[in-house]
Amino acid sequence: MSVLVGHGIHVAWGWLMFTGSLFAGPRGDLIHAPLLPDALYTLSLGANVVVLAAFALWGRSLVPLFKREGVAVAAAVLMAAGTFSASRFVPLLLGSPTALVEVLAGLMTGAGAGVFLLLWGEVLLSFGVRGCLLYFAASSFLAALAHIAAGLVPVEAVQALVSLAPVVELALYRTAVGRRGLALARSNRTAEVPAPLPRNVVALGVFFGISFGAMRGFFFHVDEAGLADARHVVSMLFVMAACVLVYVVSVRRGTDFGRLTYQIALPLVALGFLLLPLSQGWSLAATAAYRIGFQYMYVILWGLWVYCARRDGTASLWLIACGLLSLQLSKLVGFVASADAITVLGAAFDPSVFTSVFLFATVVFALFAKENHIAEGGWEGVRPAAEASDEASFAEQRYEGAAAAFSLSPRETEVFYLLLRGRSRAHIAKELVVTEETVKSHIKAIYQKAGVHTKQDLIDRVEALAG
Repeated sequence: MSVLVGHGIHVAWGWLMFTGSLFAGPRGDLIHAPLLPDALYTLSLGANVVVLAAFALWGRSLVPLFKREGVAVAAAVLMAAGTFSASRFVPLLLGSPTALVEVLAGLMTGAGAGVFLLLWGEVLLSFGVRGCLLYFAASSFLAALAHIAAGLVPVEAVQALVSLAPVVELALYRTAVGRRGLALARSNRTAEVPAPLPRNVVALGVFFGISFGAMRGFFFHVDEAGLADARHVVSMLFVMAACVLVYVVSVRRGTDFGRLTYQIALPLVALGFLLLPLSQGWSLAATAAYRIGFQYMYVILWGLWVYCARRDGTASLWLIACGLLSLQLSKLVGFVASADAITVLGAAFDPSVFTSVFLFATVVFALFAKENHIAEGGWEGVRPAAEASDEASFAEQRYEGAAAAFSLSPRETEVFYLLLRGRSRAHIAKELVVTEETVKSHIKAIYQKAGVHTKQDLIDRVEALAG
């Protein structure tokens, strides 16, 4: 539950922060630069890219972030401070803030969000491909629901809640790490032998990033009075639909990654661009089609990153950073290029030409991807639903040697396995039908036999014995 709600808060924070005019008007509140569209969003996304680039460059040899408690705290502080700086409360405290305040707000939110993306990435990786898809889809569904509900609350109240959201997210993240310490240690590692970057998956991220950024740049200029609010509601409704679609086709029906990408995501993107230049009603339909396609593909991309990390045995932090970097950087390029092109062309801009270019690009990408076997690593045929969750049997299979080395009794061994799976004393007591005091006594005995004093020390000792 802590992962579901915590990650949902992170997703909702990003949408509320940068979608609509909750924190900054469509042309920016303080910075007025013709070729710097939506300054707060652009600066934040730029800082996000810089952080991800740093981890992409040095992430192979870095210790997993979940082991560095100060990293999550620093990220939450940056996000909270940046969010507050972009809110309406700043003028009440500082009078008339300068453009520097908006610059700092964008940089702080982008840097903090970039780190937290990686932190949640490590957690999602510990669930495996199927679990990642389930948790990401479910948390995004809740985030979209929260975004719609926020429209019923006064702006000041929403801004206050969004400013506090990173603090709540931090608390839930730390709870998740405490409960899933062993699974995190198992799935997140540094690579002894460097593995090549899965270029096929990166190419997929680049294409979707550029097309989504271009679509956002188009709407940045053409939204008409009243239509923007309707579009945001439609977007969130279809984000929810995309999450349900992911669950149905990838988990319930067991569709492989190839069909998830080429037969569902790409046609939805193409349909969105096809409907874009039409009348207002069709423009909303374009938003619906494209948003469901992109959100659907975003969840699938996370599943692919997890699959590649597990398949290749590569440095998990590095691979997730590379995947996110390819997506975020291309999104930034697509957004700025699209918005600036419309600014420069002015009345000469033709929406039909814009959409035709991206329709052609979508078709070409799909054809070349299939013909040239861009998925040469074999991910196209992988069925996410086929990867059954083995968490329940993982401890028994891999760590039975540690239980024997510690000379644990049968009952202590049961408690030992449940403890390594992140279960609380109350949960263990309920599952084994004993009192919490009895569980406490068993845990104390386990610590004594293992020669440790804390749960983290036990995890480290067990990992060392398991090699």
